Amino acid sequence: MRLFSRFLAALLLLSLLFSMTGCGGQSSLPSATDKPPTETAETNDEGNASSKKPIEIEFWHNYDAGAGQIDVLEQLIAEFERENPDIKVNHLYLEWSALRSNVFAGASTGELPDVLRGDIGFVPQFQSLDILFEMSSLPDYNDVASKIMEAPNSTAKMGDKFYGIAANTNTKILFYNKKMFADAGLSIPKTLDEMWDCAEKLSNSKTIGFVEAWTGVWNIGQYIWSYGGDVMAPDNSTATGYINGPVSVAVVQKLADLYKKKALSGPTLDPGALGDTDGWAAGVYAMEIDGPWRHTLAQAANIDIGAVQMPPGPAGSIGVLGGEDFMMFKTSDEQHREAAWKFIKFMVDKKAQVAMAKVGQMPVNKEAMSDPEALEALPLLPIFEEALKTARSRPVTPKWSDIENIIATKVAEAITGQKDVQKALDEAAAEIDNLLASD
Repeated sequence: MRLFSRFLAALLLLSLLFSMTGCGGQSSLPSATDKPPTETAETNDEGNASSKKPIEIEFWHNYDAGAGQIDVLEQLIAEFERENPDIKVNHLYLEWSALRSNVFAGASTGELPDVLRGDIGFVPQFQSLDILFEMSSLPDYNDVASKIMEAPNSTAKMGDKFYGIAANTNTKILFYNKKMFADAGLSIPKTLDEMWDCAEKLSNSKTIGFVEAWTGVWNIGQYIWSYGGDVMAPDNSTATGYINGPVSVAVVQKLADLYKKKALSGPTLDPGALGDTDGWAAGVYAMEIDGPWRHTLAQAANIDIGAVQMPPGPAGSIGVLGGEDFMMFKTSDEQHREAAWKFIKFMVDKKAQVAMAKVGQMPVNKEAMSDPEALEALPLLPIFEEALKTARSRPVTPKWSDIENIIATKVAEAITGQKDVQKALDEAAAEIDNLLASD
């Protein structure tokens, strides 16, 4: 039987090992096909047969306990179980890398959950292992998906099929310190070029005009796209001519110039730099392109922060799309699959989406986006909703994690002056193409 309490300790130990080693191994999880019997009847006090035992589904996720999301999740699960007494949901938190590692291990052992809520980048990676269940084959998938914003749900699409459904979403907008702008007599930038100009004007011995927490495509892709460039070919067949093309080179060169003028910083550029959250709280950073969490953190630090959609470049304001998707696996039998799909539908419906919005999760349900309670919890939702209309996902390819790490390393070397910008990006293109050719 799949008795959740019996293997919880073993799974947590496995997760820790994967987090440290990043490699596969044997798992002690029970088989994904070893389901509890659903036809065995229990006996009541009179010795008569009573209702069947509920079918148990396993749900792996990485909701944020610190933000209160797991508390809300448990309340939602309790409500779902009251409405569906024939289903019991056993949930397990795993941090990002452990979640990914356990699924990779389960691809070999068949020990996988019935439902997973994970990063949108997991979809192509897991599908390349041929373990994801095609959710668009479900009879009512299109009806459910019609209630969800198209851009977030596109992250679960591979070819013409969907292997997941959006759970929550995010993109990035411009946050700025209102007092710093007022003291400098500056207007809110209306273009990316004006934003970089403001970063220089706001920088002095105490202030750094702009902060970037990382140098991957999550951080620089939005600038390359908005200036009309790209990081890879549309079919993801090559990076040559794209990440090292003239637009990408110009964008990274601009960031390198700002860094040299001490108008740009971040912990991956300067190991001694304050992290973006600490830097905002200390009054060091004036601007950042970031997600909805930045507003929450700023409020907690009593910072008078402003927010507008990312200023456009020549090609528009094209932000980067983030978030998580719900996924199902081929290892679940039909009964568990039906129960899992029922739970997923509950989680993407308006009520659950509004509840999660109250603890910082940007909803994907269209009705939830305009719900008064969601707007009270996330007052910047209208700005993010507008930004989502033009946001792009990072390239959908099984090797994306490795590709983005190559880009992040080479861009950091270019910005900090360790290498000439063109040379660093040429190296990135060559390494990515070698990686793509290694299949």
